[in-house]
Amino acid sequence: MSRLYGNAIQAGYLVEALEPAIAFWTGTLGIGPFFVMPPPQFAWLRNDGQETERTDIIGQVALAQSGDIQIELIVPGPDASTYRDFLAGGGRGMHHLGMASDRFDDQRGAAIASGMTVATEGATQRTRFAYLQPPPDAPGPIIELIDMVPVMTEIYERVRAASQGWDGRDPMRAY
Repeated sequence: MSRLYGNAIQAGYLVEALEPAIAFWTGTLGIGPFFVMPPPQFAWLRNDGQETERTDIIGQVALAQSGDIQIELIVPGPDASTYRDFLAGGGRGMHHLGMASDRFDDQRGAAIASGMTVATEGATQRTRFAYLQPPPDAPGPIIELIDMVPVMTEIYERVRAASQGWDGRDPMRAY
């Protein structure tokens, strides 16, 4: 557990297409099943500190579990976001480490005070989130601070329960 942000519960990966990525994770790594989530509906969204009406930042997203870590596969949408910035900078693969926040506003403020910047943040129909970008020369990852409201705990537990004893069948499921 991070003394600053809560438990690390998620590793987020950017992928070009969901189906081949899921085939790799389930077939080669044996991790699954993956739940394809409904598209997020944003109540508000900021990118680089600016409010935006352009909220098509996620094309598709799917979740699976490996032990205590949720695997999130994200196909970025066309609009400006931390995902697009990461890819434009030559990044591939793991994009962020998701942290379960129980004091979202305090933890977001502490991250900013420690030198992190907010790349993309918003609120969806489920929760608030903030992608915290380390300084350019820092050897650490982008952090997604996730406000662990009850619905997020329910999603995490449902995905986790499905992974326990998973036999490899039905690797891609609708949530």
